[in-house]
Amino acid sequence: MGIILRYILRELGTTFLVGFVVFTGLLLIVGVIRQAMEEDLPWLSIVQIIPFIFAEMCSISLPVSLLLAVTIFFSRISGNNEIVALKALGIPPSAFLVPVFVIALIISVIGFRINELAITEGRQGISAVIYYSAEDILIKKLKRTQRFDSDDNQITILVQGVDDQRLLIKPTIILKRESITIEAETAQITIDFQADSLKVDLVDVRLIGAISGRFPHWYHEITLSEFVPKKADIRPSNMGLNKIKEEQEKTEEQMGQQRRVIAAHRTFAAVMGSVDAWRSPEMTDAQAKMRSLQNRLTRLSVEPPRRWATGFCCFFFVWLGAPVSIWLRKPDFFSSFFACFLPILILYYPLFMFGLDQAKNGALPPICVWTANAAIGLIGLWFLRQIHRY
Repeated sequence: MGIILRYILRELGTTFLVGFVVFTGLLLIVGVIRQAMEEDLPWLSIVQIIPFIFAEMCSISLPVSLLLAVTIFFSRISGNNEIVALKALGIPPSAFLVPVFVIALIISVIGFRINELAITEGRQGISAVIYYSAEDILIKKLKRTQRFDSDDNQITILVQGVDDQRLLIKPTIILKRESITIEAETAQITIDFQADSLKVDLVDVRLIGAISGRFPHWYHEITLSEFVPKKADIRPSNMGLNKIKEEQEKTEEQMGQQRRVIAAHRTFAAVMGSVDAWRSPEMTDAQAKMRSLQNRLTRLSVEPPRRWATGFCCFFFVWLGAPVSIWLRKPDFFSSFFACFLPILILYYPLFMFGLDQAKNGALPPICVWTANAAIGLIGLWFLRQIHRY
């Protein structure tokens, strides 16, 4: 067994590492280019986000690299009749399979931790880099498109141009929340990160809307995080597992408060005998908040099993890929790889997305995100029985 184990580690490990480096490198290039184009990042910021994107790309390339390594390894030894030779010596295929499954299990745990790291550190890191590059991003986008909108579309900056000194030419700032439009001949933007402030110094100003008039000089201050969020948003998919538990408790407490508000409105309506009280704006608003909180709690409950299921897809890919490669008995590993990857592409990912969507909607329990892994596991079990029987 020691010889077999060393043989597996040498052959499987080499292929896995090469595949992992290649797949991760390609995904990293694509991810960095996509992020740079979406945010108009300067070169220094592009370099700074590489480590944060790397963690997320690793979580994607890990299962594919492992599946590729396993199919190459087992296609070769099966096509060269090494499995047949082992059976003739009274050694079952499990002598090769069990160590590989254990390795896949260990890599699955590592993959889960990498995925968690990509969420807690990677996405927060990307948001921080974008935040501290806000001035370069803003000026670059205004030069290119003459327009910049805040994330909530409540603030819009329009310009006719930007000169070499970063001076805005004929800017128009539309503040939808305050119902004010500011027009000026020129403007200079400065950013104070400590105060989370974007400061605009305008010259020859005309105000239109809630406040009207002409002024030779106007100074306006905007919250910077309205343009470029400092942190990743608070969706459950962007939270660490330790934060999800805290958020669940907080959401349950808010739901309890809303239940008491709804109960008070219903009691008042019953005592007064008023049908209209059941449809009052306060009652409607409380019920809408309750539905929103329930939906958030459901999504928070789905997130932990989803991450475990995503992390352990490495194990189930190997669970399917290893016996299929042995069963095919083809030295051509491309045939084995696509024979494994095709059902994963056709069956695993649609099933996973279906289970995830239904669980998020509350139609199915959160554990249903494991449906895709279970389906791949059952198919792999059938092939395992076949190679042990014949």
